[in-house]
Amino acid sequence: MQAIAYLERSRFTEGAVARALRAWAGFVQDPWHRLWDPRSGCGVMECCPDPEEVRQILEATGHVLPPRDARRFRAEVAKIDELW
Repeated sequence: MQAIAYLERSRFTEGAVARALRAWAGFVQDPWHRLWDPRSGCGVMECCPDPEEVRQILEATGHVLPPRDARRFRAEVAKIDELW
């Protein structure tokens, strides 16, 4: 999708949106997620994602997509959020 590619080129890195979706899904499914401490971990999204950073990427993505795609994207994120 062009909007995501542009967002990744201009604000993040290539593949950031897909990594953020995977990281958020993994984070909310982890039973220890409520004990997350920003002072611990390595900061690498695939290993120790910062939930605030991940949510920023997901929110920004929802804002740059065309309306129809944004609704679908937000619905997918909402499904993940329900696991919280």
